[in-house]
Amino acid sequence: MREFTKSYEIHSYPLSAKLLDALVASYLDWGGTSKRPQMLITDWREVPTWTEFEILKQRFEEMGLPVELADPRDLRFDGKQLMANGKKIDLVYRRVLMNDIVARAAECKALVDAVAANAVCVANHFRCKIPHVKAFFAVLTDERNDGLFSFGERELIRKHVPWTRVAADVRTSHYGEPVELLSFLRSARENLVLKPSDEYGGTGVTLGWEIDSKQWENSIQQGLTGGKSATEGCWIVQEKIPMRRGEFPYINADGNVEFRDMLVDLAPYMFRGKLSGFLTRLSASSLANVTSGGGQIPAFRVEPKGAEKVAGQGNS
Repeated sequence: MREFTKSYEIHSYPLSAKLLDALVASYLDWGGTSKRPQMLITDWREVPTWTEFEILKQRFEEMGLPVELADPRDLRFDGKQLMANGKKIDLVYRRVLMNDIVARAAECKALVDAVAANAVCVANHFRCKIPHVKAFFAVLTDERNDGLFSFGERELIRKHVPWTRVAADVRTSHYGEPVELLSFLRSARENLVLKPSDEYGGTGVTLGWEIDSKQWENSIQQGLTGGKSATEGCWIVQEKIPMRRGEFPYINADGNVEFRDMLVDLAPYMFRGKLSGFLTRLSASSLANVTSGGGQIPAFRVEPKGAEKVAGQGNS
């Protein structure tokens, strides 16, 4: 990188300060009045991301905000104040998943009761669960719902949201053409993806072009029954979209560098509607989730130094 910076301007995207600004802005919008609100970062103490919370606590406190880390099971609410580690909490940076809050209601009761009483500001609020459920995309892309959206919104959906339907034995449409959904699933396997509507980390994702028709049929049946149990909910089918790939250096087991063809997943961080940075992952497979074999890498905006800049070379 030192050699690289001699010829190129490199712009990075540090996120901690922007994340803190967004959290504090949400607290002020909620009606908070403290100049130094006491923040709580909460999730189960056994999650692998706990070290991330420790890093954020250190960075947020360096920027002037007091932070406590606590498991939801260790929170206390007396009807007026939410307490964590003996401290009154003003602002909660919620990392515990909504699925877990529902499934482990008794252990999350203090947090939920405090939110219900409007005793504490929570970011993200529980209502953020709605767009997290992937069946939400079926609402957006079903032509029967066009009347809910403006012309501009429909154009945005058309350009950026893949065709999606809830997996079911129903009659629907595919870009205006009526289809029997199950028949369509079977005939268009190589262009479709099946996945649980409310999972993450690549869990249950089935890529039609990577399996045979028998395996695909098994996935269809699993989707129709909601997976292994009723608690897993519905599944969705989505149309395959073009995937960006490129050659990247890879350090193999013997320490040598080789170039590999990798899938590129560039996902923007949006804090309060503003682009603040990127989550970038590379994967040798068609799934980029870290739990599915993908690797997270840093991303930079790069452009040549000096007057010799060439059009089109401002890409990361």
